[in-house]
Amino acid sequence: MSDNSKTVTIIGGGIGGIATAILLAKQGHEVSLYEKLDNLGGRARQFKIDGFTFDMGPSWYLMPKVFEHFYELIGEDINKHLKLQKLSPAYKVFFEDNEPITVAGNLKLDSKTFESIEQGSGESLEKYVSRAKGTYLTAIDSFLYTNFNGVKGFTKPSILKSGPFMASVATQSIDNYVSKYFEDQRLKQILEYPMVFLGASPYNAPALYHLMSYMDFEEGVFYPKGGIYNVIDSLIGIAKKLGVNMITSAPVKKIIVKDKRATAIELMSGEVIKSDIVISNADLHFTETKLLDASHQSYPAKYWGKRTAGPSALLYYIGVKGSLPQLEHHNLYFTKDWKKNFKEIFETKDWPTPASIYVCKPSATDNSVAPKGHENIFILVPLPARDMSKSERTKLVKQYYEQFKHVIGEPDLDSRIVYKQTYTPTDFTNDYNSWQGSALGLSHTLRQSALFRPRNKSKKVNNLYYVGGNTIPGVGLPMCLISAELIVKHLSNDRSSSPLTKLPKI
Repeated sequence: MSDNSKTVTIIGGGIGGIATAILLAKQGHEVSLYEKLDNLGGRARQFKIDGFTFDMGPSWYLMPKVFEHFYELIGEDINKHLKLQKLSPAYKVFFEDNEPITVAGNLKLDSKTFESIEQGSGESLEKYVSRAKGTYLTAIDSFLYTNFNGVKGFTKPSILKSGPFMASVATQSIDNYVSKYFEDQRLKQILEYPMVFLGASPYNAPALYHLMSYMDFEEGVFYPKGGIYNVIDSLIGIAKKLGVNMITSAPVKKIIVKDKRATAIELMSGEVIKSDIVISNADLHFTETKLLDASHQSYPAKYWGKRTAGPSALLYYIGVKGSLPQLEHHNLYFTKDWKKNFKEIFETKDWPTPASIYVCKPSATDNSVAPKGHENIFILVPLPARDMSKSERTKLVKQYYEQFKHVIGEPDLDSRIVYKQTYTPTDFTNDYNSWQGSALGLSHTLRQSALFRPRNKSKKVNNLYYVGGNTIPGVGLPMCLISAELIVKHLSNDRSSSPLTKLPKI
């Protein structure tokens, strides 16, 4: 350690925590990370059984330039760590009462597909994606990499020029925005489905997130060989090389505060670890309401009582003998009554019947994730964030599995299943201390996005910071990498809104 180095303690070993550890260790600080579970990765964990390799959560590799930037920032060549393949097609969409639509991930091809469904929609898609690209580039340059602690980044000529449009998409729902371009419900669903992965409904998520369509139709959907966990494994290797001390099976009991300063953490074992800086990658609700005394909480229970949780989920990990050629790598199934489906999840909190579901078949791309002659299947059913009784769990696990078999036209699938495991909302609570059992944390609603999202620095406690999906800029692997960079900006008093070009002195 140098004379200027600090001891840094990080609570939680999700991608945000690991990435933050790397950035600070790279600067010569003494970093220790404490993870509740017996393995690292958080929601992006992985498990292997009977020749199958299952990613437990995230399965879409989007925004590749964010990953490239992070690796470049820490002096690593991403191509030496990850073997990426662009998926073609990007995904396939099934409907309740229509033929499936395949999205190529190629704007010219997809424009022809859209045109064949609705006259004029091919040109509309090109205009829509062009707008999405502009919003994406503006967001990267001026919104996603900011702590919203200054106005300098918002006075750039590019921002001032696009100001009226950005204000428009920030204050209307994406459903309202998409409806200005398309009438056919299937096309609208294809453009609105990313809101599910942001933990939001298209009826209350800001149209700002139309930027996601740039990734789908132009930038591309990628896959790292071996699975998404290879990203985590790569970062763990870098962290170890830099000397980060990563301790698993070490749940935290309390953040110790003295004179309004975070000075240590106490583990459930009773051990106290002193620290100059404390950074929590644990669930923000849990951090604020369980790890801090009431007088030190920036976001107490009453704050959460007025907030909207993103959906929970029922997950299935299935090993199948033989092939399922009707499925691509990524697959989506949309119910006909789209609005009812979201109302059930976000308003009435009813179990959706039928449900919109997501199915991943990584064995379509990667023969290392399943034994020869088998398929690896991951199913995600978005559900309301609320308690689920044992009887409900038993009923729903069977109900949605039967729906999946019906959607893909495989009524006799049971005879081919060689492995099946489920992961329920209760597991999200038990494993991640997740608020309301949510799979994603705070929903990206109009009032919970951008500068309205919880800040990543405690308002009550000095030297206490937050990283991960519940704080700015939001949920998803690339967003969590950015959130780690925002911690560095705080510690170096960097008030810019653009990505760092090099690591500053802290």
